[in-house]
Amino acid sequence: MSTTETSTEIKAKILLDEANLAFSETSERKDSAGERNLEGSAWEEGRMEGEYDETDYQKILDLQMRSAIACDDHPELEEKTAQLFESITPENAEEVLQKVLKDPDIMTLGKSAVTTFVLRFPTVQSFVNKGHPLVLAMDEYMLENADAQNWHDYNNIAQENGWL
Repeated sequence: MSTTETSTEIKAKILLDEANLAFSETSERKDSAGERNLEGSAWEEGRMEGEYDETDYQKILDLQMRSAIACDDHPELEEKTAQLFESITPENAEEVLQKVLKDPDIMTLGKSAVTTFVLRFPTVQSFVNKGHPLVLAMDEYMLENADAQNWHDYNNIAQENGWL
């Protein structure tokens, strides 16, 4: 029987993985360091049509821009987040999570990704229905397909941090 609670280990992994992925997303933007703007997003508006309302889309663009600025200002975070992610074990997860929660720059990157996820998928059903790549993932950490645990993990992180 699965639960919709999120373990400390999964919270740390999601925040660090998403923070690290922000660097890849930043490299795909149309704008450049020092000139970040909302229109610099690499997202194709038409491809995402119907996934969120215009207000949420503007919030997502703003979150992405803030994330890109954080990546520009703190390039060392790419390696730091990767190393912290690789270091997580069930035994040290609480300690790693506390490091993440105390680092405002990592949290900026994590907030951007987690909030974007929840804006795109406001319900479990929207997550499953839209065919998100995580729904198709074979990796147990990312998704237990029977109950969309991954959606609950992101939602729980957003709720706990007051991002919704």
